[in-house]
Amino acid sequence: EIRSVYLSDNRPWVIGYSGGKDSTTCLQLIWYAISKLPKKDRKKTIHVISSNTLVESPILLKYIYEIHKKIHGAAKKEDLPFKAEHVMPKIEDTFSVSLLGKGYPAPQTMLRWCTERMKIKPADNYILNKVNEFGEVILILGVRKDESTTRAQVMSLYKIKDSLLSRHSKFSHAFVYTPIEDFTVDDVWSYLLQKKSPWNSNNRDLLSMYTNKSSGECPLVV
Repeated sequence: EIRSVYLSDNRPWVIGYSGGKDSTTCLQLIWYAISKLPKKDRKKTIHVISSNTLVESPILLKYIYEIHKKIHGAAKKEDLPFKAEHVMPKIEDTFSVSLLGKGYPAPQTMLRWCTERMKIKPADNYILNKVNEFGEVILILGVRKDESTTRAQVMSLYKIKDSLLSRHSKFSHAFVYTPIEDFTVDDVWSYLLQKKSPWNSNNRDLLSMYTNKSSGECPLVV
């Protein structure tokens, strides 16, 4: 299925990679699928983007940077079209400028301005830049219907009939592909612990970063 979607058009792929279990599963599946294509068919670049809010835990940031370095090394060695990049907020949207310079209150549950400005906006800008460059882009997300009822409803809402793609909730020229949408959390961990990382990371290290195996992307123990 992954190879079929990849070969169906010339739109570049952008994978949202947080370093968590779901995005790692998604990236591994795509890596192994694309590696089985003939070299002449691996033409489209696959951009692997991670958000660096500039206030990340040094331990987590180091972990992501090491993964990016391994991805670059393995992609070059195997002649695969993967390119890992960090997206960061503009100086006017950084935590310090917003809090100290503009007088924003500290982020809280009812006013989570930091997520929108420091994480979502930089990724959106990256996607728009690719849209401007190529006309259209396909965003790959490691989201699952099993995460919540709300997640399943939203994923169904944007699904394109008779297609493996969905519409993007914001951008008309961006489309979404979700290869692990039908995975359960047990499927994710079973896959990661049985299938070796193609860029030579240890997926058991990833497991140890989680407080428990039913956790989402946020409660990483750092």
